[in-house]
This record gives sequence, structure tokens and C-alpha cells, in this order.
Amino acid sequence: MPKQVVTTEYGSYIDGVPPIGFGQWTDCTYSGCLALFMDAAGIDATYEQIMGLTGSCYRARMAYGWDPGSNIVDISYSYLGIKSGNNADRAFGFGEYTVDDETERNRQIRGSIDAGIPVLVLDGRGAPEWGIVLGYETVGGETKYFGRSYFDGNAAEDELFTENRYALFNNFNGKSSDWYKLYKPAEPISETDALRISLTACVEMFKPHGKFGYGAYYQMIEGLENSRYPTEWGSDGDVGTIFYTLLDARRAAYIYLDESAGLLNGDMKSDLAAVSVLYKDMFDLLQNVIPYEEDIGGLLSDEQKRTELIAVLHECVEYERQAQETIKNILERMEGEYL
Repeated sequence: MPKQVVTTEYGSYIDGVPPIGFGQWTDCTYSGCLALFMDAAGIDATYEQIMGLTGSCYRARMAYGWDPGSNIVDISYSYLGIKSGNNADRAFGFGEYTVDDETERNRQIRGSIDAGIPVLVLDGRGAPEWGIVLGYETVGGETKYFGRSYFDGNAAEDELFTENRYALFNNFNGKSSDWYKLYKPAEPISETDALRISLTACVEMFKPHGKFGYGAYYQMIEGLENSRYPTEWGSDGDVGTIFYTLLDARRAAYIYLDESAGLLNGDMKSDLAAVSVLYKDMFDLLQNVIPYEEDIGGLLSDEQKRTELIAVLHECVEYERQAQETIKNILERMEGEYL
């Protein structure tokens, strides 16, 4: 069932949406907030499903340096010309839209919340990551928006709203036309079409590119070999974020693909299940060297751990190559059978 909308003297809010954060196997802020959106809309969708449908679960992304900004999936994909982010919306019967006029946009954002449909916003609170707007108050002509973000723990008491303790979106006032997503009901695409788009995004990410796919792995390996990992971005915590992100993504990939194999027939079904096993193997290899639950940045100050991780990353590259070949083969057969 959709979450209840509560009307107040000064606005409205969508009640009962749970907190979200890093370190909870929800480290992709776009997919995490979209999972909260589906929960608020009363749709049974897991974080792992949304990671798969958006293609986020396949990502290996680095900037030129050690950049944990790989969390900002919907921006990062623009480097590849991939527009798979809305695949998850369409799979569950929603379409994204934007509004150019500032006054009308602000009105529609409030109207969407009044109707029980949240809005996704980039850079609403804290660092530029995704958050989900769940309510607003208009007092003295000023409208304040609030909801869930990955930085709610930094909110002061006077920045918390409703019994849910939603945090103020102090960087967002409904005026910016950049990096927000309004949603409306739309005709859903089929499950097999959604899977095909997901697998296509996976292949696109591993085309030759300096920042994505194999290029990202080699950049990680080179950085570890040259012990550059903390210096370019200033803290071990940033390095930890990179590998948390990779662990989180590979975990989501094997779960999503295992669940999706049943959508296919015959050899395609078994082949997709085999790809799921490859991603599970990648996850297990990484988790064995740099456990998600531990301080990864601290671990990598140890030369032996860095050496072990370099070897594991090389193994992951080979698993990725096997996965790519199988996925390409599946896509060719899907073209003949499902289109």
C-alpha cells in the first residue's frame, strides 16, 4: 500500500519512509533513493532490483584520481551516453519529467508530494548525492523541503521535521532546474525488455573507456601498485568509499541476475544464472580481502593487503571478461526470441 500523506497547517508530507545511509548495502544513492520512492508508492521493489534495472550494479567507475563520486550514478553514465537510469521507473510504471518554468516547477513539486509521489533531488543536503523529497512547509512565503538523504545524521534538531525526523534539504528550494526528477504514472515496459536494457547498459560500461569498466579496474590497480591511493584525494576514507561502492554493486549484481534468470528460457536461463555466479565470485574475492564491515581505507595502509587486493582486482577483470562475453551472447539470442 502507498504511504499515507499527512496534511498540515503549512504543507504536507508522506509519512513513514524509513532512513537510508551508507554502510547498509545501499551505497548507490540514486538506487537507494529510488528504492525509497517505490516503497512510498506502495510498490514491492528491492534495492538490488533497482540496482540491476538502472545498470548500477555493473558499474566500475573512477575519475582521473581516486574519486568516490562513482556513487552519483545518474551523472556518471552520461560519459557513456547511457540513459538506462529511467529503466527502473518504466519497469514499475513511472515516467520522469521536468518543468522549465520555475513557478510551475515549484507548484508541481508541492503537488506531487500532496499526491503521495516523492521527488528525487541531487545535492539536496550535504555532498552532491541523491536524496528524496518527502514533504514541505510554507511559512511567511518561504517554502522549506525535507525528506531522506544519506546525510541526515548531520542535521541539527531545528532541521528535523515531523515525527519521522525528516531532514531539511538545505541546498534545495524548488527553484533549480538541474538534477531533480518528478514522476508520473506511465505504461510499464515488460520484464524482459527491462532486463535487456539492463544487460545492454552492462555491455556499454565495459567498452574501452578510461573512467569506466576495465579502465577503472586498471586505474585502481595502478594506484595501489604506486601507493598513490590516499594522496590524490586526501584521506583513507575516500579510498574506502571506492571499494565499498564496488562491493555493494557486485553484491547487488549477483542477486539481481539470479532473480532475473527465471525470465529467460532454456540455455539463456542457465547462462544468466552462470553470470550471476561470476558476480558472486567477484564479490566473495573482494569481501575476503577488504571486508565491507571493516575500515577499508585503514586496511589498505598495509602493504600486504594492497598486494592481495591487486591480485584480486586482476582476477575480477578476468571474471568481468567472461561475464561480458556471456551477456553479449544472451543479448543476441534475446533479439531473436523476445523482440
